[in-house]
Amino acid sequence: MTIIERPSPNKNSRHGIAVDCIVLHDTGGKTAESALTWLTNPASGVSSHYVVGKDGQVWRLVPEDERAWHAGTSELFGRSDVNTFSVGIEMVDDNDGDPYPAVQVASAAELSADIFRRHERVALNRVVGHEQIAPGRKVDPGRDWSWRLFLLDVARRIA
Repeated sequence: MTIIERPSPNKNSRHGIAVDCIVLHDTGGKTAESALTWLTNPASGVSSHYVVGKDGQVWRLVPEDERAWHAGTSELFGRSDVNTFSVGIEMVDDNDGDPYPAVQVASAAELSADIFRRHERVALNRVVGHEQIAPGRKVDPGRDWSWRLFLLDVARRIA
């Protein structure tokens, strides 16, 4: 997997807190370039660790040892401030109900498996969508995301 660096200034310190989950999002837009422009704009106040394009291309915006600003007000298993202990992956998608392209899903699974290898505290039940950590506020990655197929692919890659 080739990862293109596209640094975002929208980040800060994790203060030594270990990564133990992955949060999947959709960008709410049609193109990788529009998402990258927004997520690297200091005025936006948002970022993510990675963006995965519809063609499977992956960009890194924030190093995993730093805190990206992707989750907002959020909670996972009773723990708030999910940004502090997660890696955020943005999938280019406008939540239109169309299926995510297979090549994009495969790249996200490969990236997630790679993150698993680097962060031993991440488990499959800690790979979640924005909708799970901010219910009622967020709906991504959306009804067109196949959690079952995605998690089976990640599990196969880390086995």
